[in-house]
Amino acid sequence: MDKVLIILPDNNKGKFIARGYAEAFKALSYFVIERKLYDLNKDEIKELHPNIIFTFWSMMKSNATLKVFFNEFNNSETIKIHLAELLEEIPEEEHEKDNTFCFSSNSKKKFKIIPAINTENYRRKFTGYKYLITFAGNPAYTTREKILSKLIYNFGIINIFCRSYDFYKSVDEIYKNKYLDNKYIDLYRESYRGYVESEKELSYVYSHSKVNIDMESNKKINYRCLEVLSSGGFLITPHNKEIIKYFEVGKEIETYKTDFELIDKIRFYLKNTNLGYLIASKGKINTASNHSFCDRLKIILKVVYGKDISRR
Repeated sequence: MDKVLIILPDNNKGKFIARGYAEAFKALSYFVIERKLYDLNKDEIKELHPNIIFTFWSMMKSNATLKVFFNEFNNSETIKIHLAELLEEIPEEEHEKDNTFCFSSNSKKKFKIIPAINTENYRRKFTGYKYLITFAGNPAYTTREKILSKLIYNFGIINIFCRSYDFYKSVDEIYKNKYLDNKYIDLYRESYRGYVESEKELSYVYSHSKVNIDMESNKKINYRCLEVLSSGGFLITPHNKEIIKYFEVGKEIETYKTDFELIDKIRFYLKNTNLGYLIASKGKINTASNHSFCDRLKIILKVVYGKDISRR
């Protein structure tokens, strides 16, 4: 039986993704061992002698521990597969911006692959809306702070779920850059709803929000999109080529090209929640049918090995 070492990242999204692929490997009859980066035991791993070392890591370039570990296992018998949101996060000399890649250190193969998700972990019964407008993620980026400020100005209190450190950092930056005055910065502070850590908590938030907002600017499908859709949540996300390739806009998902369009569409769907619910339902079906970890892993292994080995 082929063996796989899954290195677990130290952030929640990374753990969700790594464990999703761990389950996919198991479904394809691999023996899987999971280890956190700082719990790696060199002697144990050498004794295990994994056929594949797999990780999803967003800050690998700046993580010396992970680099050292990969270098120590730089041999022809072990294939290393690294997924990252941006190629610049993979320590390779050739870079191509705004893509997700997988590579094997042996064959040097790399290719673009969109995210995957375990829809079962986000399956929740809808019991009625609790939130109007929701954003779950780190707000402390200039682009996001500007958009969130416009939402506060147009809609009043919204719902922001994130770590407290990131939220109050965004408060300071919004105030410093005068995106909101004293009246509206207080409304922004009142929009903080705490940190949701588990997939169960996230799926409840997404499914019980009339409108979920994504503000990712990398022109690609991101993991948050699939989380919202898997939960049965209605999502408005920036318009990009990947979205329109894999989802039908206006029927499975909604998009916007400008901040003004985002605000107009939020107003429309807050008044037409039945339409938003219908779109969310179809988006959920599409996600469950086409974006599983097992589907993605079969593609990855076909590229790495140069042949279809999904039937083992």
